[in-house]
Amino acid sequence: MSTTPITNNWRNYFVNPDEGMGTTYERVVLHGYFARFKSRYDVRAILEAPSFGMTGISGINSLWWARHGTAVTVVDQCLERLEAAQDVWKSTGLKAAFVYQPATTAVLPFADCSFDMAWNFAALWHVKDGETYLKELARVAKRALFVCVPNPENVSWATRPDNPTDVDLNHIRPEWITSSLAACGWCPVETGYLDVPPWPHIELRKEEMLRRVRLAWLAKIIEAKNGGLCIVDYFKGRSPGMERQLLKYSFLEHAPGWLKRLWAHHRFLLFEMK
Repeated sequence: MSTTPITNNWRNYFVNPDEGMGTTYERVVLHGYFARFKSRYDVRAILEAPSFGMTGISGINSLWWARHGTAVTVVDQCLERLEAAQDVWKSTGLKAAFVYQPATTAVLPFADCSFDMAWNFAALWHVKDGETYLKELARVAKRALFVCVPNPENVSWATRPDNPTDVDLNHIRPEWITSSLAACGWCPVETGYLDVPPWPHIELRKEEMLRRVRLAWLAKIIEAKNGGLCIVDYFKGRSPGMERQLLKYSFLEHAPGWLKRLWAHHRFLLFEMK
């Protein structure tokens, strides 16, 4: 059975934290959604579960929430990865609670309605018992659920060199997610596409992609200018202009729906209780 790059390589990002332009871009795009949801739901306590799903440094998607005064809890089903993420958080001076959940269970160790909002990003397809996991998220959240999944409608999906075979593709189907949460009394109030940069959705750092299409000169310019990209530098205050610079590539985030469906790297679903 083949494995995806993230399944194999997550440790590497803790050693060499250069996440590349693509991963860093999707993180800053999420910040705009977070700002809107924090205001809309008065989010004071948030759960990210499970936290493992995307390339780059694992377990740090919720740094934005902590910076903006929200109590953050991060769940991971790998103790080694959770401890590594905790060290990265400490380096930023931001705080979160870190909870280990064995991969053999989908039950979350929290009381009902413990969090204003629960969310995850490209993580559900790594979970073995996805239906139970969604029910658990619905149980512990009281105001909103925010779920992001990879977009297989993207025109680049079939050409990705490492289309996953060790994950459950059913768990990224919006219809399945909506049906599972409907049984728990939650309904979608907003759905759409996000992470729509001008580059294709392929399992390569965008700088490496430029090299492969004989644009090495452009890759060198980007790398020289950025010196390696990592969202942690933004939260440490070392690169305060990082978010502004990357959002220059966000013009397609407001493109017509048909175009976003074919080009967006991810879909999102926002749920509230009926």
